[in-house]
Amino acid sequence: IPGSLTIANGKFYGMACQGGTYGKGVIFEWNPEANSFSNRFSFDGTEQGSNPQGSLTYLNSKFYGMTSLGGAFNNGVIFEWDPVTNVIIKRIDFNGENGRNPYGQLLMFNGKFYGLTSEGGGYYDRDGTLFEWVPATNTLTNKVVFYQTYQNKMGEHPYGSLAMYKGKLYGMTLAGGTNGGGVIFEWNPTTNVYYKKIDFNTVTGFQPLGSLALSNGKFYGMTKNG
Repeated sequence: IPGSLTIANGKFYGMACQGGTYGKGVIFEWNPEANSFSNRFSFDGTEQGSNPQGSLTYLNSKFYGMTSLGGAFNNGVIFEWDPVTNVIIKRIDFNGENGRNPYGQLLMFNGKFYGLTSEGGGYYDRDGTLFEWVPATNTLTNKVVFYQTYQNKMGEHPYGSLAMYKGKLYGMTLAGGTNGGGVIFEWNPTTNVYYKKIDFNTVTGFQPLGSLALSNGKFYGMTKNG
């Protein structure tokens, strides 16, 4: 289970990337008071997507999330799930040009969702995206396309989720940057300016696969190497 739990109405909800009726992952519910567990929805690997790798986001009595595979192009989807009716609606197919293979969670900010894909973006299938999705109009826009060149060294392949601090969004990439081991970045949704803050190296650690956590004005995170 790569993602984390989301609490709503006194119960915890999460996703597993495998298992379930079709072996393609599930949405599950755990009631801590009764210590009862149930699989609520099994992904079938086609229309609704498959193999979710992140967490759910709760908004207006519904949950929103992403799968890393499945959908029309087998690149993953954005979905909406109603826990009362247990119905999933696919909202967006990732097709490569708008990104593919997301591994994180959607972040709500000013009535819009923001997220990361680990691959794709643009006509030439770049190295991941930071996207904006407006659920009211169901429009998805790439705000940043990760594409590391010799000059920019901006980082590539973001695998985790975005975090918000003082109106700006922060995240990490698995690879790229000056040392090839990933970066910490900042993106301003008002100006659409991307700024690399930290280059990981063998001393600081490198190749982060997770997300940043904010506490008392500081971010904390982990790397898998270094």
